[in-house]
Amino acid sequence: MTVPTVRDADVDDIDTIHRIAERGWNAAYGHILSTETIETALEAWYTVDGTRAAIERNDVTYFVAEHDGEVVGYASGSSADDDGVAVLGAIYVDPDYWGAGIGTALLEVFEACCRERGDETVRFRVLSGNDVGASFYVSHGYEVVETEEVELFGQTVSEDVYRGEIDESG
Repeated sequence: MTVPTVRDADVDDIDTIHRIAERGWNAAYGHILSTETIETALEAWYTVDGTRAAIERNDVTYFVAEHDGEVVGYASGSSADDDGVAVLGAIYVDPDYWGAGIGTALLEVFEACCRERGDETVRFRVLSGNDVGASFYVSHGYEVVETEEVELFGQTVSEDVYRGEIDESG
């Protein structure tokens, strides 16, 4: 198995990031969210200008993972307002590469970046029922600390709030 390469995202990755987001959202949430909700979320959160701005911001960490030279996953996040807490905004991997170590490589690089900034904890949200995401995060030492009902573009869903300590040894 080829070891993925993780690098900083750049604006040339935007179209691929959007394709991975669409494939990942449909695979992970297609049984939880309506097609309309998924389409609306992607249109709202994955604009070219919005993704470009996030990639170019100094306070946002944005990585892509390559497998055999092809971008097949991405991760983004930042430090939170809480001292020592980082927020993982997203990790998505093309479903064709689930189980190939891409998500693990992205998470490890994100955690290393957080550690370098002095963050000690990572928190994030995952829609309840995303069994692939839940098992991935639990296998990496994260746990659900809260579940909340939220409105997502007109659809009420449950979100699990995860939290985990960043391993100091890396």
